[in-house]
Amino acid sequence: MNQIPSSEDSDLAGKASGVIDYFRNRLKAGLPYRATASGAWAASRPKHLFDFFTAVNLSRFRCFIDLGSGDGVACCIAGLFTRAIGIESDLHLVSEAGRAAEDLKLQGRVGFICADFSTQSIQQADCLYIYPDKPLDGLERVLESWGGTLLVYGPHFPPKLFVRVKKLRLGMETLSVYGGR
Repeated sequence: MNQIPSSEDSDLAGKASGVIDYFRNRLKAGLPYRATASGAWAASRPKHLFDFFTAVNLSRFRCFIDLGSGDGVACCIAGLFTRAIGIESDLHLVSEAGRAAEDLKLQGRVGFICADFSTQSIQQADCLYIYPDKPLDGLERVLESWGGTLLVYGPHFPPKLFVRVKKLRLGMETLSVYGGR
């Protein structure tokens, strides 16, 4: 398991501080989780996401899609590195995410779709991100011939058919990087 080196000294970290602070402040104002029609949403830690995305060199990807983007934190952080799209079925969370992208002036790099990701052409992305609340069997079937990188936040539901290339850890948080099948 790889420990993440601190990214405090990089130029990108300076650009990210506003995004990180924005989401930290939003989490202080409300619950970091809620039930949606499609499952449970839980907030990711913005600083950890930034450090994880720095460690995987997210800028090497042309399109990042967050499957179940919630309040938009992962997409807004990813938008500092590459083009990012969030797919979320909860209209309230999509609205919050859109407001965040607007407040952070990321609209040109970050967008959100209100939909179930299983109905979308997610294979267009070369990097998919998910913080799963249930097993990934259905997602793995959809991605059967996909050749991109799958990022899975947390240890709860690892994919069965993808090969883990790297596991990153920050405190109690983990991000697993999966390659082809």
